[in-house]
Amino acid sequence: MNQTDKLPPRVNQMGRNALFIGVGALVISILGFFLDPNQFYKSYLLGFMYTLQFPLGCLGLLMVHQLAGGRWGFSIRRLLEAGAMTMPLLAVLAIPVVIGIPSLYLWADPAAVADSHLLQHKSLYLNVPFFIARMVAYFIIWISLAYLLNQWSAKQDQDTSLNPNSVNRFKALSAAGLILYMLTATFAAFDWMMSLMPYWFSSIYGVIYIVGGGIATVTLSIIVGRSLMDQEPLSGVLNIDAFNDLSNWMLAFVSFWAYVSFSQFLIYYQTNIPETITFYVVRMAGGWQYVGLAMVFLGFGFPFVLLMSRTLKRMPRVMVPLAVLLLFMRWVGLFWQIMPAFYETFHLHWLDILLPIGMSGIWVSLFIRQLKRKPLVALHDPRFQEAPAHG
Repeated sequence: MNQTDKLPPRVNQMGRNALFIGVGALVISILGFFLDPNQFYKSYLLGFMYTLQFPLGCLGLLMVHQLAGGRWGFSIRRLLEAGAMTMPLLAVLAIPVVIGIPSLYLWADPAAVADSHLLQHKSLYLNVPFFIARMVAYFIIWISLAYLLNQWSAKQDQDTSLNPNSVNRFKALSAAGLILYMLTATFAAFDWMMSLMPYWFSSIYGVIYIVGGGIATVTLSIIVGRSLMDQEPLSGVLNIDAFNDLSNWMLAFVSFWAYVSFSQFLIYYQTNIPETITFYVVRMAGGWQYVGLAMVFLGFGFPFVLLMSRTLKRMPRVMVPLAVLLLFMRWVGLFWQIMPAFYETFHLHWLDILLPIGMSGIWVSLFIRQLKRKPLVALHDPRFQEAPAHG
């Protein structure tokens, strides 16, 4: 079977369209750089953090599957592996973030640091060389984990002996990898987003971003999985029961995202001191409060009601549009987290839309190319011997 023939024509066309749209959006965005460089870097950070959640979420969910097992993970394992292997692209896309540090982060301004005792106190951690060193370390860890999981998976495809040691190796790596993953993803969220407001801090901030990445990954799996579930060999694995499991994961992530987000708000609302409440004071006024309300109702309330129905969770024609809505709300959520750090009143620039479209379009194209590299169903996994062994 030809590698390209593994995917239905509509999926291959999706990859080509995504590449065309992504490149076009990025080319047009270059004009925005010359018109307003500061705004370009702000919008670029939004697009970068939106796109990063896909490979990061794929990597995390892949390790959860390898550690815990489950047919839900086996049905989308190739999707998760392909998504994780796009991490080098995000390492390249991180370069403009480094270049834009002076435009993005107050702690990178020597004059601001000199005028603030708190920023001087944090300067041991919040300084440009250490910031870049941490960024490099994060990507080295993420790329290494993704590479090992994919390489071992490819070797397992060739091992017809159904050696249980291959599973133990996956479990050992995933157990240690999940610890590294949670630490690095948490500190990456601290570095790249929370430090936009260096006077404010939250220990749960990284968890909120990680859970948001889980939402993005499951919704992507539902959208792409729907296009592949009628295609051999996935039709024997990604069935309605597996689709129901993915919908349950969506419900779990949406609920947990709402729980940790509200927990953070409630704790800081009760303390009501400047060091903790500043984040919400800005975001509950100036028009930003309406964005927050949209997140409450469209990012949690409406999806939660639909996902409580087992009947609806088993209906792809309902879950796919819901997944698209949640992908959009992930952009809304990150927009609400990032932009109020720069603007006290609601501010939407055309680059805020175009740059996320450009970067995510390039990512989707690379994701589909990675998906073609291996059989759509993992072979010779001792835990799923009865799965269709199609090449």
